[in-house]
Amino acid sequence: MKVVLQDLVRDVSKAAQITLPDAQVVVKKILSSMEEALVSGDRIEIRDFGVFQTKLVSGKKGRDIQNNRSIALPDYRKISFKAGKNIRRLFREQPSPHPPVVGNDGQLELL
Repeated sequence: MKVVLQDLVRDVSKAAQITLPDAQVVVKKILSSMEEALVSGDRIEIRDFGVFQTKLVSGKKGRDIQNNRSIALPDYRKISFKAGKNIRRLFREQPSPHPPVVGNDGQLELL
């Protein structure tokens, strides 16, 4: 299952008891504020949920196969997310969708 923007809007509308168009404005404003903060290099910390931040990844060496030579790829930024304590706890408490299977030889088998 996936959650799309309209699902978030519907949940905010119900929780805040506001109309769907008003909830859509609220959700879109939150997301655009987060976008702006990440683009400007700011760190977004939402207590009990997690932290979003951008990290600089150093350039690597690539390979031009047609001309058989190496090329330098530039540095780039990526977004990372580190889950907060509550989210990590919720995931630890969830049962595994694939319980471990022990084979005849006593070794764990991957499914």
